[in-house]
Amino acid sequence: MKKISDYLMEKPSSINPDEVIDRLLEDAIINRFVLNNDLKHDTIIIGINQLMTFKESKDICQKCQGLYECKLSYIGMQPKLVMYDSEITLDYSKCHFNTADESRMKIDAMYVPRKVFNADFSDFDLIGPSRKEIQKYMLEFLHDYSKTNPKKGMYLSGLFGSGKTYILAAMANELAKKNFNIIFAYYPDLVRELKSSIGSGDLEEKIQRLKAVDILFLDDIGGETNSAFIRDEVLGPILQHRVLDELPTFFASNIKMRSLIEAMQIDASSNEKAKAVRIYERIHELALEFELTEKPIR
Repeated sequence: MKKISDYLMEKPSSINPDEVIDRLLEDAIINRFVLNNDLKHDTIIIGINQLMTFKESKDICQKCQGLYECKLSYIGMQPKLVMYDSEITLDYSKCHFNTADESRMKIDAMYVPRKVFNADFSDFDLIGPSRKEIQKYMLEFLHDYSKTNPKKGMYLSGLFGSGKTYILAAMANELAKKNFNIIFAYYPDLVRELKSSIGSGDLEEKIQRLKAVDILFLDDIGGETNSAFIRDEVLGPILQHRVLDELPTFFASNIKMRSLIEAMQIDASSNEKAKAVRIYERIHELALEFELTEKPIR
């Protein structure tokens, strides 16, 4: 946003602060704010940057067609003029496009489009026995789980397009409403970032977050490029920590849980199989498996 000094530099010979104030007072909202608060000239001069920021933001908002094209610094938040300690200041509130449930701010979406979290439990497709079984367990989990009453998460397997990510996103939304902190990560992209963090010095910090978050969702596990380091030094410790602390973990995969043993082997050696089996055993300890055998009705 332009400061008053920037504005004056446009035509330094012809524009002065009083002319700028006159232009601002042409705005009905600013004019009413000044009159309602009986603002003196000195107060307006001191707060002129706030008035200009408000005017420019309001003009942007009037042309906006939705959150996807929001050009403000605080996306989805519109400014409001207020008086605080006898000075003009700005407060912010949701614009009419910003209808997002604030509980979704509890979800740290990693490499997953935010629109995925429009998933709603009320839209759950119950066509088919597997989906009814999944919904039954989800409802039980939401009703029964607490940090003092642990329950296993879910491992959803099924073909691409069967709705696994949608189901997990709907579950994440419901758990966020219960004030749990959540990480929801697309696992193949997460693996790529963790690999790139090896030399940057923040790998351990990222691992610690994944270990300790209240509830962890890993989407498309088994779809990543094999890496012995990620399997043994990253994923293994994360899963082991969550097993020991009984922290719920949810998974989605195109392959069945047992097939992870083969998918996570670098080669066919017995040593590699043993390492992959350890990952499988930890996931089996953390989650119940449900297989989606049909695609959702759209």
